[in-house]
Amino acid sequence: MRKPSDWAIDVTGLVVQGVVVPWLEIGGVCAGLAYVAPEWRGSLPLPAWAAFLLNFVVVDYAYYWNHRLLHGALWRAHAVHHTAERLDVWVTSRNTVWTPVLIVYLWLNAAALFLLADPAPFALAALLTAGLDVWRHSDVYPRRPSAWFEAVGMVLLTPRDHAWHHSRSGFERNFGANLKLWDRLHGTYHESPEAPRELGIALPWSFAQKLLWTGPAA
Repeated sequence: MRKPSDWAIDVTGLVVQGVVVPWLEIGGVCAGLAYVAPEWRGSLPLPAWAAFLLNFVVVDYAYYWNHRLLHGALWRAHAVHHTAERLDVWVTSRNTVWTPVLIVYLWLNAAALFLLADPAPFALAALLTAGLDVWRHSDVYPRRPSAWFEAVGMVLLTPRDHAWHHSRSGFERNFGANLKLWDRLHGTYHESPEAPRELGIALPWSFAQKLLWTGPAA
């Protein structure tokens, strides 16, 4: 059962990701680029398909390595995300308040939206990525064999795949966001027809430590 402190962290994370991060992208990164190099605005004339893939594939690959870094040198900033004992859409935003500034989405998405002559396809891919992130942290998938789910699972990381990333028995696997290609390519993909039995790690930090990323090295 989710504790009141978990609810507080999840809701705070949702506000940060849904309000603060977009503000930082537009009012911080984009405004900063407009001040430093106004002539760069809209200077990248990519076709729609390329702008879409720039986000869905290229930024996705950057996130794969970003995620691995969060499990290494930046683990303290990410550990709170792995305390959930069950996955649901709220867990998507379970982070310290500072974690989003360490994730490539904020910086790369903002820069691309500023540089692209037509940012709409890129933005569409970013929205699709966000939607897949919510789905990946849910338990919405067929419990019986399903041809469509297996077809989707050949390309995309599914909730079942991501559950193994949150497994209590070990989570150094399935780091990707959209495509499971990166995990396959770098030997970090774990596949199983079953979901893990236990999720989440014990993190002996206070509420303030979890919220503000001030806990001791884990």
